[in-house]
Amino acid sequence: MEKQSDSGQINEIYKILFEKSNDSITLCKLDDKNEMLNFIYTNPATAKWTGFTKEEILSSSPMNIIAPHWLEDAQKYIESIIKDGFLTYELEIMLKNGKLLPVEFSSSLVKIGEENFILTSGREIAERIEARKEKEERMKEKTLLLDILTHDLRNYLSILWGCISQTLDEEEVTIEEIKGSVLRAKASLAKTDALLDDISVLMKKDIEFTYELRPVNILNNVHKCQSNLEDMYPLKKIQINTNKVDPKQNVLADMLFEQLIFNILSNSVKNTPSQAVRIDVATEEKQDGRVIISISDFGTGITQDKRRKIFERYGEFRKKGSGSGLGLFIIQTLIERYKGQVWIENTIKGDYTKGTTFKIELRKTETEMFEFA
Repeated sequence: MEKQSDSGQINEIYKILFEKSNDSITLCKLDDKNEMLNFIYTNPATAKWTGFTKEEILSSSPMNIIAPHWLEDAQKYIESIIKDGFLTYELEIMLKNGKLLPVEFSSSLVKIGEENFILTSGREIAERIEARKEKEERMKEKTLLLDILTHDLRNYLSILWGCISQTLDEEEVTIEEIKGSVLRAKASLAKTDALLDDISVLMKKDIEFTYELRPVNILNNVHKCQSNLEDMYPLKKIQINTNKVDPKQNVLADMLFEQLIFNILSNSVKNTPSQAVRIDVATEEKQDGRVIISISDFGTGITQDKRRKIFERYGEFRKKGSGSGLGLFIIQTLIERYKGQVWIENTIKGDYTKGTTFKIELRKTETEMFEFA
């Protein structure tokens, strides 16, 4: 009598474990050909997950709940369970509302008397799947970063190699020709430096920033960028007008603020086909304590369709094969860091072909400017 009592208590414990489990637990019968018949048991968690009632689940087969595009895989899983006795696998099930839910299942072959059953516990893994996709996407992006870095560096090194070879291989080289080669080599080095900066910023995007934003001066950073642009584009005559920039105006940013301004200015130079490049920089202080920085060029302009994708990583400009295509995404990355906004307007209202104006809205600060080393 005590043994029967103990057995009944154990059965009651198992029943409680199944009924109270947050995981889905089901038992499905197999026919003589080891094909799945209807469920003969389901716990409350299964109904809660799927939206089906217990009665609806017990009157159906697992094949009716599995997402159609997973049915072929599901059949293979069943064969493995029957062969090996156990399997852990992932697939998607159809909920009552028609949505798909990714689930990890652990199934075991169970023999009761002369009949075979499959006992399955399932756990919803939507967050895990999303995290896995994000990880895969990051790996793809880092691989692409490496591809861009090696591709563009080879291009710049080819320019350097050509400049050196031209100077050394020719028997008679004039001072002017040497100067021209040195200028081209210097421009290639400047582009290499800018590319490495771009790659560095994107890699840092995945690292938590631990330092505080500090005041940076708008005009000082524009002047630094102009010097770099002249090195990068020695054949261009670059004029940057800053008479509408308050020399004492500071915004909350960090040491990467110069990179943000440089990428916008560089984009303006690249999209101005003539040798003479004019860029107007202006600032406007708003009543809410924010500053709008306007950077206007008079180049080829950007269509409305391209503006919607312009800040995506490796976007439309990358497809044309010019440059690394990272600069515009850098802008968006840093604006998010500074809790600001960025948008694009026509330089000449109503005509995008007459140039592009980048508008950057950042938080103003009255504190003393911080000079980065």
